[in-house]
Amino acid sequence: MRIFLTSLLLFIALGVVTAQSCKSAPSVVSDLNRKIANVVKAQGCALTNLNTFNQCMDNPTLYGQLKSQMNSYFNSRSSSWSSIGPRRLDFGRYHEGRIVSTGGRMYVSPVPSNKNSLTVDIMELDGKGKVSYVICKVDRKGRYTKLKTGWINEINSQKSNKRETRRHTISGVKGYIISIHFDGKSVGNTFQYKIRVQ
Repeated sequence: MRIFLTSLLLFIALGVVTAQSCKSAPSVVSDLNRKIANVVKAQGCALTNLNTFNQCMDNPTLYGQLKSQMNSYFNSRSSSWSSIGPRRLDFGRYHEGRIVSTGGRMYVSPVPSNKNSLTVDIMELDGKGKVSYVICKVDRKGRYTKLKTGWINEINSQKSNKRETRRHTISGVKGYIISIHFDGKSVGNTFQYKIRVQ
């Protein structure tokens, strides 16, 4: 009985240690939300609730201006957030990267989604590094919701397959910022990948 309880406590402890968090860049998301609010208000958009905000996201002219201004804002602020801060997550575009050892990488969309459903593709390009990931949405008040989690190269048979892929459909995301956080779990190994959200 004592061995069982010890094993159970160890399992719980390890689960807590390896749990992936959405809240990896709260100050970045707060800055983005503040700027988004300023841009859409300047375009005459009322931010009384999610429905009215989403109606603004349906306006292609406003959304195009928002994307342009937020991309510039993200680029201007990225160095002040952190020297290895989050990368910009542009919808519909591939992003490539590499996780070394137990390092991590965060992607954050500079604009909220203007679609209610998105597809997230994660494609391994090379390496044997064990990596966990979490996909989240963040509302205008900075509240995070975990949507999907997963692993790549979790077991030995997967490490020999250098072309693993994961596809997730995430729903209920219109008006939300999207974030993806990778966390390396293998000392001395790498994981090379590309991702796309569309």
